[in-house]
This record gives sequence, structure tokens and C-alpha cells, in this order.
Amino acid sequence: MEDFEKELADISKYFEKFAMTEYELRAFLALVMLGTSTPDNIAMTAKIPRTSTYKILEKLEERGLITSMEGRPKVFKARNIYEVRKMFSENVDVLFEKLTELSDILTEKGEPQLIFTIYGKERVIEKMKEVLNSAERYATISTPRLREIRQELGKEIESALSRNVTINIVAPDNQRAPPGTRIYRNNSLIATDLVADGSKAIIAAPDLSACGFTDNPILAEHLNEFVEILTTKNGMNHERLA
Repeated sequence: MEDFEKELADISKYFEKFAMTEYELRAFLALVMLGTSTPDNIAMTAKIPRTSTYKILEKLEERGLITSMEGRPKVFKARNIYEVRKMFSENVDVLFEKLTELSDILTEKGEPQLIFTIYGKERVIEKMKEVLNSAERYATISTPRLREIRQELGKEIESALSRNVTINIVAPDNQRAPPGTRIYRNNSLIATDLVADGSKAIIAAPDLSACGFTDNPILAEHLNEFVEILTTKNGMNHERLA
């Protein structure tokens, strides 16, 4: 995190050169048109509040886009457009050099394998709905709490089936699966797992109070392979529910 904050601070100053507010942009363009002018005239041309004009112009001067000459009133002038272009070009070059360095570091470390932790049963259920709704080919749910999952995700399961998504369910013997799904029986389940298309996966706590979520294909496929073992282990009973 310390390295991240350092890089963020370093790169931010280059992005700031391009990030003008609407009023700043209006004032700058007005000065480009006027050449040299007073704050009142700039405010009138740019159609910006007079009370804010001095502060806006000072910000543009800090960025090196305009210059000022002392007097009563103070007079401002846009820098030569070719100088502004050169300044922007130099900042773009430095910015992308830094972004390239960060990208190279990431490549050396390999693809990030991230798992995001989600707390709270409602948020866990919402994430499960999101993953199910994103499924295009298949989704596999492995859970000892199928009754509760059916109650919470029933609509999402029906919607997936209507899209011709194959729904595989691994659950204990005494729990009924939704019609249209493929059920595999296993009485030793502890946690609830959900995998969609081998690209998104959720591993939830037994009481659904928290879960780990990943959209990293490598991790998701790893969990998918584990769930597939559950569906074939010991010649597990398989039913297709009409």
C-alpha cells in the first residue's frame, strides 16, 4: 500500500495537467481568444462567475497554462499555444512511461489472483444473484443449504434456465432441487460454492455471513475443478429434474 500511494501521488500530478473543470476550461479558451485581458473581461467572455474568476485564473497559472502581469487590475495572458502543446506532450510521454513501468512490474509478478471478501448475508446473497445472472453457459452450486438457496435465488435460477444455462447442483440427499436442474448428491458438504462459466466463483461461509469472490479465470477454474470432483466422486448419484 505504501508503494501504491507513492505511485499514485507521482502519477496524479501528470493527470492533473489534463483535468480542467468547466470554468477553468472556459477561462483558458477565453484567454486564448482574447490574448491578454483583465479578470472582469475574461469572466464576461467565458460566462463564468466574477467572484470565482481570480481563483480560477490562479489555478491555470499554477498549471503553467497562462501568465500574469501585476497591475490594477491584474492582467492575464495565455501562454503560446505551441508552448502549451509541448508541455502537454512532455507530460503525456512521462505519464505513459510511468504506466508502462507499472505494467512491466505487474507482468514480472504474473497475473494477479485476487479474491474479494464480502461480509453480511444480504450482500453475499446479492453477489450470488449477480454471478448467476451473468452466467451464459453453465453454473454450478454446491451447498448443504439448498432449501435456503432455492428460496433466495429461485428467480435467478429460473431465469438462467430460461436462457438455456445448464444449472448443476450438488446437495445432500434430503433436499429437493429446482425443476430443470441437474442434481448430484453429497452429504458431506460444509460450505456453499458457486461457479459460473468457469470465470466467476464464490466460496461462502457455512452460514452465508461472508464469502470470497473472484473473477480471475485461473482461480475460478480451480474451484470449478474442485466442484466437478464432487459431482463424480464415488459414482455419485446424478438426477436430471424435469
